[in-house]
Amino acid sequence: MPIEDLIASPITGIRPFNELPIDAEIWREAHEQHALHRRLHNIASHRPGIVYGLEVVVSQTKERTVVVAPGVAVDSDGNAVVLGDPPVAFTLEEKGQTYITLSFLRATDRKSAITVGTGQQHYRIVEGRDVRATKEPPSGPYIELARIWRTGPDKPVKEAANPFDPGNDELNLLNRPIAFPHCYAEGSVGELSYVPATNPSAWKPNRAGLWHLVREGNGRGFHLSFTGPMNLRQPSGGDPILLYVAGAEGFQPLSDAEINGLKEYLGRGGMLLGEASKGSEAFAKSFEELAGKLGAKLKKVDKGHPLLTAHHVFSSAPPGSQEKGTVTCDEEAGVLFTTYDYGGAWQGDIAKPEALDARERIRQAQEFGLNILAYSAHRLRTRELRKLG
Repeated sequence: MPIEDLIASPITGIRPFNELPIDAEIWREAHEQHALHRRLHNIASHRPGIVYGLEVVVSQTKERTVVVAPGVAVDSDGNAVVLGDPPVAFTLEEKGQTYITLSFLRATDRKSAITVGTGQQHYRIVEGRDVRATKEPPSGPYIELARIWRTGPDKPVKEAANPFDPGNDELNLLNRPIAFPHCYAEGSVGELSYVPATNPSAWKPNRAGLWHLVREGNGRGFHLSFTGPMNLRQPSGGDPILLYVAGAEGFQPLSDAEINGLKEYLGRGGMLLGEASKGSEAFAKSFEELAGKLGAKLKKVDKGHPLLTAHHVFSSAPPGSQEKGTVTCDEEAGVLFTTYDYGGAWQGDIAKPEALDARERIRQAQEFGLNILAYSAHRLRTRELRKLG
């Protein structure tokens, strides 16, 4: 329903007083006032689209099957549509175009039936949802979650090799509407503590910059919190989406218990970001040894790497505190390393601070930092979706 239609008629309510007779019509009008305000808020403030979740992924256990993850959306009438557990699965065998959609569904609760005269009335309604895989989109309000063109019942269903140009038998997610404001990533950012080679207090040179990045993200559609050092031996609470470590000198090797805890964290979908403060070669060597113990094989982030377009679009990794450096990554292992020292730039500590492009370099470093957070959150979410079935 267009917002113009929703505001075409006045919203009325009930002014209560003791002598007011309450019948079904009065009761309905009183509740409809709140329902209309809720729908108007959803349409005007958030717009129709997906609020959270509702990803469509290829099943890891069943052939030619896709799974819809739990989530929330707003339809064009302003209704909040909630899909809870368990996830919904569809086996797609019919040839041709198939649309996977989500619609709001209002139904009566059969357990609320009472006898009225010679018949029955239900006094409770249930706000539900209708998830379908159909040849044509629904006629009423709906949210498209995915579409796919099937060439035959025996062809495997695949994730798109190029998500911007999906082919036959590949999931097409280009038409998924996004509600406003969109949350690009949600979670916490933690630190990996260590013992430096000479100065025990020098293990967090970029903490101020990391905190500034979290603050910047919270003003740009990210829902983030700073949690400080993570206890790898006895982790508590939810895992951070990113574990950050930086240093300007080498550090003592982590204990076996810490290495095992770090491996478990990365195996659950976490991401470790290491930064050589001021381009420190000694720290870089220590981190490379740590990465080897974690089974990571770091490769240069080149053009086309998803990190470069995870949020802002970059043609290559920008400079940070240091004008020259590298960014290397092993996505499968969950390890990222850079000698650009972005954390230094996040706290304003850059080479040639009085240069005309100093502020621009800080801005680029912050934007790339948001890419790192979005990339880390996407990696974690991808691993969560693999567990759906």
